[in-house]
Amino acid sequence: MKNRGLKVYENLSKSKDVRFRHPYTFDLRFDYGPVVDCIGPSNTKPCTIKFKDLDKNSYAYTGETSSGLYTQLFRKWFTNWGVEAYDGDDLIYKEDLETLMRGGKVCISIDSSSLGDSLAWMPVIEKFRVKYDCDLYATTFWNELLSLYYSNIQFQPPGYREPKTNVTIGVGWYEETDRDRHKRDPRTISLQQVAGDILGIEVDGDVLNEKVPDLIKNSSPSIEGKYVCIAMDSTANAKHWHYPGGWQDITDYLNSLGYKVVVVQKQETNIKNVVDKTGDISILQRAIDIYHSDFFVGIGSGLSWLAWSLHKPVVMISGFSDPNCEFKNKNYRVIERNVCHGCFNDSSIKFDKGDWNWCPRLKNTERMFECTKSITPSMVADHIQNLIKDHLS
Repeated sequence: MKNRGLKVYENLSKSKDVRFRHPYTFDLRFDYGPVVDCIGPSNTKPCTIKFKDLDKNSYAYTGETSSGLYTQLFRKWFTNWGVEAYDGDDLIYKEDLETLMRGGKVCISIDSSSLGDSLAWMPVIEKFRVKYDCDLYATTFWNELLSLYYSNIQFQPPGYREPKTNVTIGVGWYEETDRDRHKRDPRTISLQQVAGDILGIEVDGDVLNEKVPDLIKNSSPSIEGKYVCIAMDSTANAKHWHYPGGWQDITDYLNSLGYKVVVVQKQETNIKNVVDKTGDISILQRAIDIYHSDFFVGIGSGLSWLAWSLHKPVVMISGFSDPNCEFKNKNYRVIERNVCHGCFNDSSIKFDKGDWNWCPRLKNTERMFECTKSITPSMVADHIQNLIKDHLS
């Protein structure tokens, strides 16, 4: 009887379809980089965790993990990560970030308080949302304005995190040489592509929101008659137009064309014959004033990006940056290429925002700020004439 019982088991083989539940479970998330928590009994032996770049079909990291530990990669820009865990040769866990993201909640944190950065990056964030069809919310410093453009995105204050957020990606201008923060040096690409590199979105030309918000489009102008908005000041002196008396000359020129000139910056102005709307005025009112103007004249600042977002033609006076840095749509860029220019986008130079007189190549010389000193009012007037011919004739 004993021998007969043993014979029953002689021809049995292990089924490949049977899987015993492993004591470890894993939790994949993206929190300024991919993170995997290992969860299970403390007396279970370590296992192997692997991160695979699925687009390149190559492993970027292999290491050991065990209960109570987490594994996090330094790379903070979005990569199509696949994660695998092995107990010896047995695969006990497999997950990929895109699948997790499509079924979860995503936070994009704009870590810059700059108006221009925020307006440049939000269309790229919207493109990311559409690509992955995710439940996305954004944290920004300009929610009052940005929420008018993007009805499919929730807006929250900086630092806010909703429960069960699977993916949190920070978008900002970080240390330029840190390849874990930036896929490429941000000085060598457009401002919009800076966000594109972080989010895994390719930016081909301008990514511009198709519609002007209804609240702005249906508003009434606060200024009677035909007018142009101008803004002369910025947070960096290197961005300013340094031609002596240039802004007054252009104001006089615009007046001669029958335009009122409305100053829409926060800083006080001493320009004569203008409608002075300087001071603490809401960004929404700024947008309404710019929207009802014929066009905008400014420098490489946030208000120029605001005019762009409202589909208004812009005359941009700038030698500080390379033209490839900013937007192209309806941008009548005034730059003198025969003198020193484009220092902001020179990858050998680091911008020092704490130095008001930052002019890295020519500081304390007679040629300091020659990039815009050499831009004459007649050069600006020529671009204004081209703009009027193209859009207002």
